[in-house]
Amino acid sequence: MFSNTGTISFTLYMVFILIAIISTIIVYRLLKNGSLDSDKLDKLIDFFKTVVFTSALGTVALLVTDLFKEREQDIKELEYFAKYVEEVKDVNGQSRLQLSKYFSIVAPNGDMKKSWTNYYIEVKKEYNEYLLAQKALERDTSSNPSLEESYTRQINQEKVELFEKPISRVSSVTEWYVVAGGDVTLEAAKYELEKAIKVNANSNIIKKGSSYRTVLMGYTTRAEAEKQLEIVKQKINSTAYIVNKSTWCKTIEMGDECLICE
Repeated sequence: MFSNTGTISFTLYMVFILIAIISTIIVYRLLKNGSLDSDKLDKLIDFFKTVVFTSALGTVALLVTDLFKEREQDIKELEYFAKYVEEVKDVNGQSRLQLSKYFSIVAPNGDMKKSWTNYYIEVKKEYNEYLLAQKALERDTSSNPSLEESYTRQINQEKVELFEKPISRVSSVTEWYVVAGGDVTLEAAKYELEKAIKVNANSNIIKKGSSYRTVLMGYTTRAEAEKQLEIVKQKINSTAYIVNKSTWCKTIEMGDECLICE
């Protein structure tokens, strides 16, 4: 209940208000009953001035002093924990999990502790999803996956890569595609896909606009994609080309028959 200066200040303020109300009621009843003469009334007023108001002023002064001390302590704590924010950004998911768990325990009570606890819960969820995705990829040994299996494989690969990479590097991670060709019908694209899977099992059909593109996916560097491009040109389509996933298609959704570039 009394976890910070603001709560204590409000509580004491209400106490003094209550004392003032009770005192007013007592004086009123004494005056009404005629049992309080003017001399006693003056002494009673002096008593309240000395005890109640002096105590109230002293309490306020003490609270203001403590408030500044608490604020100074908060700033020091923020400065201390701020340096670890960069460290969290520069480590992989496993280390982020351990760091966030540690700070959720040692952080002082209040908003900071709550923030670290919430972050630990989120990283814990990511870790559980990472383990599931990792196990799914270990079981995924199909050399000729269906459309849905290819999409699931891609999602699991992204989850594993995101968790294993530091946050500071996630935004700089770029995926490259080799587009083997485009067809006006899905059936024609499926024929191209059969050949693409033999080169890269992580291949799929992506509908972009009115064209069904046969795409070889999962290249983390342009150099890696360029190396595969020569093979694709020889075995699938001589007009194949490389694209940057983030600029070529910002969002890919699962459609009824193939992936769709939104």
